[in-house]
Amino acid sequence: MLIRPGQSAHLRAMGFTLLEMLISLTIGTLIIGAVMGVISESLRYRVNLKEKAYTQPILESAAQVILADPAKAAEGFVRLTEIQGSPEVRVLLFQVPLDEQAEGGGKSGRLNRVMLGYQSGTLEFSIIIPNDDKFKK
Repeated sequence: MLIRPGQSAHLRAMGFTLLEMLISLTIGTLIIGAVMGVISESLRYRVNLKEKAYTQPILESAAQVILADPAKAAEGFVRLTEIQGSPEVRVLLFQVPLDEQAEGGGKSGRLNRVMLGYQSGTLEFSIIIPNDDKFKK
């Protein structure tokens, strides 16, 4: 409470001034807003973590399927029938252009970049697909 010189004890006992109330309300609002922002970010992080914990093993399983049989990468998707719900993982396959004089020169296979996608998760890796006729697009 602001006390001006010459004010009596009676006026001081009446309460806070309007300016003091506005300042305290502003400070309180800022504190509450900051706390709500922290809580909101915490909840958003928890939801993202839960989603990632679900999608990441599915993407890793699809990568294992493709590494075991590279021909499945050319199909555009991998269906994981072993997992409940048989999730379908999107597969994008990009051939990496190599110079003929580069190491290996692409004699045994083509270097490809594989991008897997499931829901909002992604996983990328590289694979060499053998130069057999069954693997050519």
